[in-house]
Amino acid sequence: MDHSRDQRDRGRGGPVAKFVLALTLLSLVVAAPMLAWNLPGQKKTALGINYTLRSAELASGKSTTARWNPCQTAITWQANLSGWPAAKRAAMLKQIQTGVAKVSQVTGMKYRYAGNTTFTPRQENLVSAPADIVVAVINPKTTNFSFSENSLGYGGVLWATWYGGDGEGAAVVRGYAVLIPAGMNKLKAGFGKGNTQGNVILHELAHAAGLDHVRSNKQQMFPDLTAKSPNGLASGDVQGLTKVGKKAGCITVPERVNIPDYS
Repeated sequence: MDHSRDQRDRGRGGPVAKFVLALTLLSLVVAAPMLAWNLPGQKKTALGINYTLRSAELASGKSTTARWNPCQTAITWQANLSGWPAAKRAAMLKQIQTGVAKVSQVTGMKYRYAGNTTFTPRQENLVSAPADIVVAVINPKTTNFSFSENSLGYGGVLWATWYGGDGEGAAVVRGYAVLIPAGMNKLKAGFGKGNTQGNVILHELAHAAGLDHVRSNKQQMFPDLTAKSPNGLASGDVQGLTKVGKKAGCITVPERVNIPDYS
């Protein structure tokens, strides 16, 4: 991947694989022993040209699109801005809120801001996040995702799968978007074409909505930010977000699947 000045790595899309229930996580899902979570870094997704959806592998060997349940009351989100200068935090929060609104408009799903948090997303603590999605502008040394030297951010989702007499299924239950202050501070504030903070925010929020990277540099989900990056969400990004949004239909989650709902 080219890391020249006008091409910055925005980070991989985070967790992409499901795992068989491990002993170390039994305490988290003791009320639902037929429940499993996906873990970061175990499997790479085959990237599409204009949009890429995440695929959750079910117990039967079949797969389904990993997406939020559009029939939950709302997707709650909180912000950790501890790594951003205090005098600029209000402006950064406003940018993030604008980005969330754009994703909400395309997906047709309601997002609800639930205030600030000190929670730092890490590979091992996503289940215990204080909201459905945490957007964190933090020093990358405080987390343990795979950042490269030129990374601007990292985003992704955590989903749960279940099986039993009433069938099997999967649903995204947590999302995260990490923004790296050192890189973000070098970009133009606001939204617009090219190297803007708004484009990075949209990219990582789309990861937290369920999209992965793409091969076309005409889309916002292309892994590198360049001077030619589109102004906001491009046609492929919209297609992908629509497929994981409200129009995809409700996900019926059995009562025995004990997933905290913050909405």
